[in-house]
Amino acid sequence: MTLKKFSLLTSVFMFLTACADSLGWISRPQDPKDRNYRIEQVRFQGGDANVTLAGELTLPLGQGPFPAIILITGSGPQDRNETIASHKPFLVLSDFLTRNGFAVLRYDDRGVGESTGTFSSENRWKPTLSDFTQDAAAAYRFMQNIPAINQEKIGFLGHSEGGYIASAASEFVPAAFMIFLAAPALPLLPDVMATQVADIARSQGKSQQDIEREKALCRDLTEILRTSPSVADARSQIEKRLQSHGLTQAEIKANMEVWGSDWGRHYASYDPLPVFRRFKNPVLALFGGSDLQVSAAENAPVMKPVLTNPESEVLVLDNLNHLFQPSETGRIEDYILIDTTIDTRALNAISEWLSGIL
Repeated sequence: MTLKKFSLLTSVFMFLTACADSLGWISRPQDPKDRNYRIEQVRFQGGDANVTLAGELTLPLGQGPFPAIILITGSGPQDRNETIASHKPFLVLSDFLTRNGFAVLRYDDRGVGESTGTFSSENRWKPTLSDFTQDAAAAYRFMQNIPAINQEKIGFLGHSEGGYIASAASEFVPAAFMIFLAAPALPLLPDVMATQVADIARSQGKSQQDIEREKALCRDLTEILRTSPSVADARSQIEKRLQSHGLTQAEIKANMEVWGSDWGRHYASYDPLPVFRRFKNPVLALFGGSDLQVSAAENAPVMKPVLTNPESEVLVLDNLNHLFQPSETGRIEDYILIDTTIDTRALNAISEWLSGIL
């Protein structure tokens, strides 16, 4: 048995990065060629006084004031474009939204790109949901000070874990709306990860026995994280558990960097549903029907009843993967092989919904 895919947050990124590096730079059809609008390089203080976040603000031509959207990346160290497998989904999104009349801010995660601060410490992820939440809230406050932006119409768009972050940030700043792209409604650990492990293993042709063993290991690691008195104790127990399952040292290291961390311990006890319920403004939640990382079948039915605003909407788009690329299988290994960065069905769903609420 192998647990490599349990740590999508490391092994998948490592796989895709290696593929992209081996193939060299790949030009994607949706990469914007002519950005005929205002583009400003910006810096602002993050959630901590010693963190400066760097990013890009794009504004439509004209006087404004414009409604605005802050883009929040998913799990792992991400740049402002959320670059993966040579795709730049947040660059494509910002171009699309700006051409549709929105000011858009996207920024490098702390410790990534031109942003200061630290993403990892001693080879493990250090920032928690709380840190990323405060960074997103700081981005909102930064946007409030820009005269060309309509202060009453600033919202968040979060991809994957970015949905957790956006909803948590809305507890600190008055977001007018939120858009979730493949954002889990269920707890990350063990629910989302256990389903993810099973779906990915099934796509690789693994036996049901192996799938059940991987799901059980996911639950075991969650319990270790939930009950350990410290990160050091959790790391010691996790390492022993992974060794007992026959993982290689490279696989153990990849998983330890993620789960043997403050980030992992936080998510082992985090339930997002109360936060979703407390947000009373409109939400659009899009799910990809073939997503193997955040299951639409598991999460969409849970998300729908907790969004109480009548203008909120939950949509499952068939045959789109976790990146909202066209894919019948959703296989992670195919991300790099698909030319489309974001399917037009997802883009059109976003613009149509925004037109209806603003």
